[in-house]
Amino acid sequence: MANGENKSSSDMKCIIIQQSFTGKREFKVTTTPKPPPPVDGEVLITVKACGINFNDVLGRYGLLEDLPRPPFIPGFECSGEVLDIGSNVTHVEKGDRVLVLTRFSAWAEQIVVKKDLVFKIPKEMSFREAAVFPVAYLTAYILLFEIGNVKSGQTLLFHSAAGGVGVALTQLAKLVPNLTIIATASSHKFDALRAHIHYLFEHDFDYVADVKKIAPEGVDLVLDCMAGDDCERGLALLKFNGKYIMYGTSSLLSWDVKNLFGFTKGMSTWWQNDKISCLRLFQDSKSIHGFNLLQLLLRGSNETRRYLADIMHKVFLLYREGKIKPVVDSVFTFEEVNNALGKLIDRQNIGKVVIEPCLYKKSDKVKKLKTDLTNDGHSSSTSGPDDDANDEEDLDEFQQISSSSS
Repeated sequence: MANGENKSSSDMKCIIIQQSFTGKREFKVTTTPKPPPPVDGEVLITVKACGINFNDVLGRYGLLEDLPRPPFIPGFECSGEVLDIGSNVTHVEKGDRVLVLTRFSAWAEQIVVKKDLVFKIPKEMSFREAAVFPVAYLTAYILLFEIGNVKSGQTLLFHSAAGGVGVALTQLAKLVPNLTIIATASSHKFDALRAHIHYLFEHDFDYVADVKKIAPEGVDLVLDCMAGDDCERGLALLKFNGKYIMYGTSSLLSWDVKNLFGFTKGMSTWWQNDKISCLRLFQDSKSIHGFNLLQLLLRGSNETRRYLADIMHKVFLLYREGKIKPVVDSVFTFEEVNNALGKLIDRQNIGKVVIEPCLYKKSDKVKKLKTDLTNDGHSSSTSGPDDDANDEEDLDEFQQISSSSS
C-alpha cells in the first residue's frame, strides 16, 4: 500500500528504507500495521514531528554502522503525545507532550519505545523544536562540557557551524566566558553566522594557516564531525595538552552523491588519514577522543541511559532559562522526505530540518525563516507552528540567544 493509499484504521503511515533489485537504497512512504499496545516499561506515542540528521543520509546510502536489513523505518528522534503506557511507567502519562530518542523507527505516525529515553518537554517548547532537540543538544553538551571540559580563556574549533549540532555548539559555547570560537561552514551561510562566531572559515579551503594566526600556540579543543583531511588538520592545530574529539564522519560520503564517483571520492579521502602515533601523543601531551551518541543508544547500559537522561534535564533547564533554542530550518511532509534530505546533501540548511506525517499548520501564525536558503518551494520553511502557542521563533531567535549568552 504505497504512499499511504487504502490506509485502514489498523494501519499507520511511515517511511521505510527499501532496497531495489539493483541494490539501490531508497525512501518509500507506505503503510504498516500500528504497533501493539505497550508492555512493561514501554510507551506508545503518536508522532507529531521528526528530526533529520546527517546519519539519516548515511543510512540512506548504506554507510551507517549496524544498519538493520531493509526494509526498515529510519529516524533517531521525534516528538509527539503519549497515547498509552505500559506497566512500571511513572514519569509520563497519557496525553503528555514528549520527545523521543531512539535508534531507528522514528519516522512513523506511531512508535513504541522504552521509557528510559522518553522525556516530557517544557510547555514553551513546540513539537518541531522538540523533534530536533535531543540529538543536537545532547551531543553538543557532552562534547563541550563532559568530554571537552572547555574552560574560560580557551580556544574552540568546530565544523559545520550551520548544522543542527553546529548551532547547538554555538549557543552552548556562548555560555563559557572569554572563549574564542572558531568554526568552518559553507561561505553562503556566513551572513547568518558571522555575528555569533568570532572567526569563520570556508571549510573547502585549507584553514590551518589562518587558524594558526589567531591561535599561535594552538587550539585547546577541536570538535570534528568530518574526519578525513580534517582529522589531520585538527591534530596539527592542537596545542600542548589539547583535546581532539571526533563525533562524525561526514567526509565518508562525498557531497556529490548523485553518482558513483561521489562515493569513490568520499571513501578514498576518508581512508587517507595517517595512522596516529601514540608516542607522538605522549610527547605532545595531546588527547584524542571519540563520541557516538547512536552507539550509546545501541550498546549503552542502564547507567548510560541514566547519564543521557541527566544531560537531557540539564539542557531542558537551559532552554527554560532562554539560553538555548533549537533553530528549525524548514518543515516537510513525509511525502517530501527526499526534498528534506536534499537540504542536508546540498548543504542548504541552517539548523535542523523537520518532517511530519501531516503538516500541522495555524493560518495566523506562520513566520518564514529570514534566509533565502530555505525558500526552495518544497516546504513550509517555518520554525513552527504546530499545536503549541509559542512557535514564531526563527533565525532572529538564534541571534538573540547567541547575543544574550555572550
